[in-house]
Amino acid sequence: MKTKVYPVWGLTCEVCLARLLERVRHLAGLRTVALDLVRDGESRLALTASPALPPQVVRAAVEDAGFSLSAPAAESAASTEV
Repeated sequence: MKTKVYPVWGLTCEVCLARLLERVRHLAGLRTVALDLVRDGESRLALTASPALPPQVVRAAVEDAGFSLSAPAAESAASTEV
């Protein structure tokens, strides 16, 4: 499993967070999702999936929720199998 962290722009509140999480939680192969909300700044979306999610799929989900996504900021191998 791989975890990728994506910088997301445009989140301003918990409603934004919920809307984004609703979109990404339905991605095929997703195991875990975490989001650090930074109001009016660069929030960080961490997605762990098996197999790894194609960046264009993640971008489409984020943009569908109404936010902006940059390229993955970090990538790490998951330490345990789910």
